Amino acid sequence: MDKVAALILTAGASRRMGSPKALLPWGETTVIQHLLKIIRLVGIKETLLVTGAHHDEIQKANAGEEVQISFHPGWELGMGSSISRGIQEVEERFSDVDAVLILLVDQPLITEGYLSRVLEAHQNQQGFIIASDYGDFAGAPALFPRNFWTALKGIPPAQGARRLIASYRDQCQILDPSHAIADIDTPEAYKKALSTYLKNQTKNVNE
Repeated sequence: MDKVAALILTAGASRRMGSPKALLPWGETTVIQHLLKIIRLVGIKETLLVTGAHHDEIQKANAGEEVQISFHPGWELGMGSSISRGIQEVEERFSDVDAVLILLVDQPLITEGYLSRVLEAHQNQQGFIIASDYGDFAGAPALFPRNFWTALKGIPPAQGARRLIASYRDQCQILDPSHAIADIDTPEAYKKALSTYLKNQTKNVNE
């Protein structure tokens, strides 16, 4: 079975939110610690956070967590630069992994069930990109086997991975993530997502 590492992008300034999205309260923990828990539950043992604007706060808040952190000095260049930096760091720190699962810190509604589907799809179609359907495009959470890492490192700094995924459409499986890709870019979106999460938690307890 392939070994997969997780790469969480959390370098942005969170300007629309007004505070680091990674450290927002999420149930009894924070957004980033919730994501780290989900990643551990699906069996991924190697995780790297790419930080930027709020590196010091995120590093301090995650002291003692089983996660590695890489500060990206060029974070202002855009998501593509953070992806490139993250892949380089994964190659150096986790040399024995076969694929990398890229996640965005502002999608805390991602569930253990959905990430398990991503990993299952990878095992069934090794060598394929496994990406999430946004309707007009596919994106994160997205899993990339090692044969795509060179291309990931070459993404233009201001772009995400959507164009790369589209260019390899015949080597890509797209999954329906349902509400898992809802982001928390604004205070209003955060409150809505947190409300959804808490309702789901209450529902699961009562069932």
